[in-house]
Parts: sequence; C-alpha cells; structure tokens
Amino acid sequence: MKRREFLGTMTGSAAMLATGRGWSAPAPATTMPRRPLGKTGIELPVIGFSGIVARDSTPERVEKVVADSLEMGVDFFDTAASYGNSETMLAPALKPRRKNIILATKTRERTREGAEAEFNQSCEILGTDYFDMYLVHGIQHVDRDVDAAFASGGAMEFLLEKKKSEQIRALGFSSHSTESALAAMDRYDFDFFYLPISYTPYLKADFGPSALDKAREKDIPCVSLKAMARQRWSEQTPREGKWEDMWYQPIDDPEEASLALRWALSQPVVSALPPGREPLYRLALELSGNLDSITPEETERLRLLSETMTPLFPR
Repeated sequence: MKRREFLGTMTGSAAMLATGRGWSAPAPATTMPRRPLGKTGIELPVIGFSGIVARDSTPERVEKVVADSLEMGVDFFDTAASYGNSETMLAPALKPRRKNIILATKTRERTREGAEAEFNQSCEILGTDYFDMYLVHGIQHVDRDVDAAFASGGAMEFLLEKKKSEQIRALGFSSHSTESALAAMDRYDFDFFYLPISYTPYLKADFGPSALDKAREKDIPCVSLKAMARQRWSEQTPREGKWEDMWYQPIDDPEEASLALRWALSQPVVSALPPGREPLYRLALELSGNLDSITPEETERLRLLSETMTPLFPR
C-alpha cells in the first residue's frame, strides 16, 4: 500500500494533554500541552523551538518566529554553540524575554577548558548568566565522547560545578547513539537527555527502545529529536527538491507529519524538537492542536509504512 493510502485513513480529533504548571513564568496566550521535565521543576511545551531555525536568518524573521512561538505557547528555545550563528541571531529576540522562556544550549567540547570557554561565550551572546537546560552535545562514541567528557579535566568536571552554583538548572546530553546514551546514563544521573525518537528507526530498526527503557529505569526524561524525519537519503531516495540541503529527508506532508508527531509524543518523552527549518517548524505548530495519543491501528500503519523506508538510525 502506498504512503498516501496509509495517510488517507488517518483520523484524529483535537485534544489537550494539559498538565499543571510548576514553572513561574506567565501563562502563554495560547495554551499548549506541557509535561514535567522529570524532577527538575521545569515544565516543557510538547513542541520546542530548535535554534537552527534562526541560523542564517534575518533579525526580522527571527523576531517574528519567536513572537509567534510564544503566542502558540512555545517558550522552550533550544540552541547550541555549534549551530553556526544561531545564538547570535536569537539573542536580540530572547534577551528581553529571558525571564519568560526556558533556554537550552549545548557544548561539543570534551575538555574542561573548552566547555568553560563555550559556556561563557554562550552566556555573553545570549545575555544571561544561567541556563535552564545545558547539554553535553553530540555524544556519539563511548571513548571519544563519554570517556573524554568524564575524564579528569573533562567537560563534566566544569559543568557539574556550574550545576552546583545553579548556573545550570538541569544538566543533560544529546546523542544519536544507543551505546553512548546508555554509557552516559551509567556514568551520571543526568536530569534529561535528547535522543532521536522517530517512527522509522524505532519500528523498523529497533533504535530507541533500549535507551528509553534505561531512562525509565533511572528516571531520566527524554526530549525527542527527529520526530519529523522520514528517512536517510539513499539510491532509492536521492537528495532532490527543496530539502536537499538537509542531511535527511524530512516529513512535510501534513497528514504524515501529524501522525509522526503524535506517535513520538505517545512514547515516554517530554517534548519534541521539530526540524530546524522554519516551514517544518511552523507545520509542527499548525499540527499542535491535535496531539491525541496514537492508536494501535495507527502505529501498525506506521510500522508498515516504515518497511518502505531507509532508517536514519542507527548509522
């Protein structure tokens, strides 16, 4: 059966997954479902803003998309020192709103010295002296990333000091590797982590379940990456069209995107970060009015659809 035939059978109704707010910021103009980030005292909207959306944009466009996000109830803004000029582009829009947003950024540095330099640089650019969420970014290899970050003189040495001083409210990591994610969770009880939770890798390649099982065991909440990723570019799906500059094929069909988002948010995750392209992010916002839990029948449709895909992970 073809993709459109699957999606043509999809049904859904608008629903709220409302939770109480433990965070002290003013209520957004439009209510978006929120979920607690474990024991941190932070609550996230179920859709977050990826700072890559702002990279190489214009001040006017960034101001507009930030304002529209807040109007929709998205106050979770995620960026990284390695996202090009993302922090610089976001700074003018976020600085005046700092007390009303949840701000996350990351470091790819593995040494104490490097992590300290990037932390201080991010503080200076974004006009803040603390981060609500801070991550050891891109943990891919146990030896080069996990071992290095936890070594004497490693990044974790500095970041744990920042957490103790409350300049980091919640400390986490991001990974695209099951092995490294499991190793990181064994080394430290992180406050949260980011991992691709996407229907094709999960249902076809079994990427995600073991990390989520470990996270549940250790009570470490997960933020979903790549929920709107369809598959890896391949000979069968060559790079072409308006998304050919992306390293994977995203989902831009509204029906499939809705199903994919609802599936991801029906897993044990707190929030989902849509792809870092403004049209795809805005599509996620448009779909946020219907976030009903996925049904077994819909999951089966996705499983069958995934059989035609080339999983993005593991890689």
